Amino acid sequence: MPAVPRPTRRSALALAAVGLVALTGCDDGGGDTPGATPAPDPDVDLVDRVRGRLRRAERLAVAAGDPGWARLHAAHIEALDGRPARSGPAPGPVSAAALRAREERLAEELANAAVAAASGALARLLASMSAAVSQRLAAEAT
Repeated sequence: MPAVPRPTRRSALALAAVGLVALTGCDDGGGDTPGATPAPDPDVDLVDRVRGRLRRAERLAVAAGDPGWARLHAAHIEALDGRPARSGPAPGPVSAAALRAREERLAEELANAAVAAASGALARLLASMSAAVSQRLAAEAT
């Protein structure tokens, strides 16, 4: 039986280095420490505030008799939480001028919320909502 060649010191060190690199490069996919609670989403409060503003704007649009604005706000509410808008107390009669002023403020609030969002996806969504409101305001002005 032929003798099995013994590895040289150099090859043993190289093999150990390769094994070490392979082990440190592995990720078990576990992420954080088991049992650790995930960090809270920094945008939760922001989304809640925006959702509340959209619900108020939707009720105002209904009170003003403008179903187009109401549908737009309902779609935005659903985009934020996936649930249909909840009904709430309806304000008294609303003039077209008051509705337009509120929508102008809402467009600005949505743009500011987009800037404040920590999540890029949420920032894009809020910016697109602001753009939708602004576009409708511009279309109604002509």
